Amino acid sequence: MKRLFIVIPLLMIIPFISTVAFSSSGFVNVYYNGTVNAVLYNNVSQFILIGYNVTGLKVIGAEYYLANNTLYLKNYTSSYAVIQYDATLSRGVIQVDEKENFTIMIYLPTTVTISYIYPQPLSIGVTKNGLYNISLYSDRVILLYTTQSIPVQRGGGGESNIEIYLLLGLVVVDVVLAYLIVQTLRRGRREERIAEVQEDKIDMISSETLDERDTLVLEAIKMGTDTLAEIIRLTGLPKSTAYRRLKRLVKLGYIEEVREKGKVRYVLKKKDSDSS
Repeated sequence: MKRLFIVIPLLMIIPFISTVAFSSSGFVNVYYNGTVNAVLYNNVSQFILIGYNVTGLKVIGAEYYLANNTLYLKNYTSSYAVIQYDATLSRGVIQVDEKENFTIMIYLPTTVTISYIYPQPLSIGVTKNGLYNISLYSDRVILLYTTQSIPVQRGGGGESNIEIYLLLGLVVVDVVLAYLIVQTLRRGRREERIAEVQEDKIDMISSETLDERDTLVLEAIKMGTDTLAEIIRLTGLPKSTAYRRLKRLVKLGYIEEVREKGKVRYVLKKKDSDSS
């Protein structure tokens, strides 16, 4: 009979979702397969690695040393540092414990059932690759999910009824989550349009001045990233924001758009002295 109570916390998943803009100390992308990449601003001195059995650790833009699963950063060479690695995550659990508030984006297959999220997500979307993109803002995150189906007993006893109730509860959770995703996407598009208008006004006022997001995109291109998808992955910026920043940098003459065989690349614009 105890298994019946599992349904109760499952039905309490994500009571409310809102999209709020925060001043983040960086962006952290966590994938269900253990891939982690982060962009940290130069006010961050410590980053606690997510997961265990870390391999392929790479830090670009700052000096560092690793102790007790914590990266200590110093002597930034630019306004931010990029961290990339692969790790092992506990099955069905993604947990983040940091000393700074970050914008944390968690990517999960849409086939999973999410049973618990803390804190309240900023937004939930679905990528073109068929992954949930769950965005949160905090120094501590915990997300529980399952990929296993619940077996239903074929006997005629009371235990089979309990299993059926549990399965129905999981179905309800998926329906509620799908509804929240649709509502969040609609609200996100409205707020994105408002943000676009506000950004355009700012651009008109200070058309020659690069802000923090312009600089982030420009630095990514200087590091060799040359496509919109790669720039989004490295910077953690939303697609629409990254695209507008690229167009702005092209207009201001910092970069140029190169089209080759139907593909678009962005490269630093050559100075006149270089071409002569």
